[in-house]
Amino acid sequence: MQKKLIAAAVAGLIAAPVMAQTNVTISGRAVAGYENYKLSGPGTGYDTYSALTDQSSRIIFNVNEDLGGGLKAWAQMDMRYGNDTGAIGMTGNTGLGLMGGWGKFTMGRWDVHYNEAVGGTNAAQRAGSLTSIVGFGLMDQVNGTVVANGTRTTNLFMWDSPNWNGFTARLGYSTAPFGAEGVTNRAPGDPGDGSAWTGAVRYGNGPWKAGLSYWNADAEGAALGAGDQRSTKLWGSYMFGMGLSVGLSYDRSSVDFGAATSRRTAWSIPINYAFGAHKVYFEYAKANDASNTAGNSSGNEWSIGYDYALSKRTSAGVYYTKVNNSNAGMYDMFARAAQGGALLTAPGEDARQIYFGMAHNF
Repeated sequence: MQKKLIAAAVAGLIAAPVMAQTNVTISGRAVAGYENYKLSGPGTGYDTYSALTDQSSRIIFNVNEDLGGGLKAWAQMDMRYGNDTGAIGMTGNTGLGLMGGWGKFTMGRWDVHYNEAVGGTNAAQRAGSLTSIVGFGLMDQVNGTVVANGTRTTNLFMWDSPNWNGFTARLGYSTAPFGAEGVTNRAPGDPGDGSAWTGAVRYGNGPWKAGLSYWNADAEGAALGAGDQRSTKLWGSYMFGMGLSVGLSYDRSSVDFGAATSRRTAWSIPINYAFGAHKVYFEYAKANDASNTAGNSSGNEWSIGYDYALSKRTSAGVYYTKVNNSNAGMYDMFARAAQGGALLTAPGEDARQIYFGMAHNF
């Protein structure tokens, strides 16, 4: 027994310096539910879709090492997995870099621009589907073209500021924003020649939240299908003392495929009300007719939902989302192509979704 105690003590002394230098934390989110999606109108695609769908469940590993002098090295591995299909991959916010009193430097793949207004207007839901968040859908599309990838941007160098009395800032540059690496070939264009930069300034102090974000991306060669993109987002929200949050966001975006530039403006009003373990959500968004499109390409999207907190970490809820398009409108809910790409609205086609789900954060 005494020998075992001595061996354990020696092992602890050996491991102590390593543990003191490196800190590893594990967190994540498990979220999934039943989804029924239906198209109506002149399209030729599938008209209904019903299934168990995962909503970006994840396991996140965070590592940091104290380098001394207030400087730390850090890394994050954000592994996304599907409760529906079992698919798994390191496709979330993943990167590494340095951080200190001056802020945080990142090299990796990260969410930028497209999701900025959602957090700033308290529009995110506790147990809903990603497709039921209007700020991720119509507000990030120019009549069928997704702006800023609608997900994480690859090949990214990024600086995040410290918090200055409620103000934070972000500046990022991508060497290949639409996924193509720097490849030289004899095909027309250069798939590695695209680039993008983005910047954001935010304020959050007390009941107020506000922010401004800009995205500027040039697509080349193999990524030309994304178009050259320019986008500006402006948002704000106020949290009343009784648990009511009201927000407003504005987006002006354009996509240039070479022959013409299609530009549109959009706005949304997210509202949610929390009382006890209950929370109710409502959001409405409108996209105006885009330039250089034949017919009326305007559209609107609205969503209403309710969820209940079973505990501080677990919640369940039900949500209804509807997209209405004018005769040339092609707006749809967020991440719809994840179901195989066939469930995308055709011009003038409408969509609706009913979703029952639950989520657990750890």
